Formats: sequence, structure tokens, C-alpha cells
Amino acid sequence: MNARGAANLRQLVRDLVFERLVHLALPRIPLGFDGSFQSTMRHAESTAVGFNKKGAGSYYPLFCTIAQTGQVLDFLHRSGNVHDSHGAREFWPVFRRSVRPCRGC
Repeated sequence: MNARGAANLRQLVRDLVFERLVHLALPRIPLGFDGSFQSTMRHAESTAVGFNKKGAGSYYPLFCTIAQTGQVLDFLHRSGNVHDSHGAREFWPVFRRSVRPCRGC
């Protein structure tokens, strides 16, 4: 999948989550942000040896989820050797702006 295809898929996932939120009509929509270590057990593109003990390449994506439902709204792809906060400052405001209009759904 190329970058355009990945962007289209991410937009589709966001649209489906927002569609579900409309039906739930939640009074608040808290967002959760959390990283998840994913080892490749080998060397793969965009991986880095991070904090795993086996020395394999890994990813450490940052996920944005809807707290009440656990649905993944989006994720930020990161290599495995980054700090928890890496990229978060640029990542979270996007969702704050996009979820706010949905509050009145």
C-alpha cells in the first residue's frame, strides 16, 4: 500500500468511528492516547531497535482511541526507538479539532 492508500484507509476508519459516535450521542467524547510496542522479530522498513530485549526491529505507534468505546480513531506510525511523547504534540490537536464538532451529533 502506498502513502495515498494508507491516508485513504485512515480517513475511512475515522469516518466510520464518527458515524458510530453520531448514533451513540455521547455527552462527552474523551480521547485516549497510548503507545503500543510492536516487534517485527526481524529488520523491516521504518523499524529501529528500541527497548525490546531481543534486538529486533520494532515499531512504537501512538494510538488515538475513543475512551468509551475503545475504537481506534487513528494512529501515528513511529519507529521503536522513540520516547512516548515523540510526535504527540503535533498528533493530538488534530483530533481535538475534529471531535469537537461531533459533540453535538
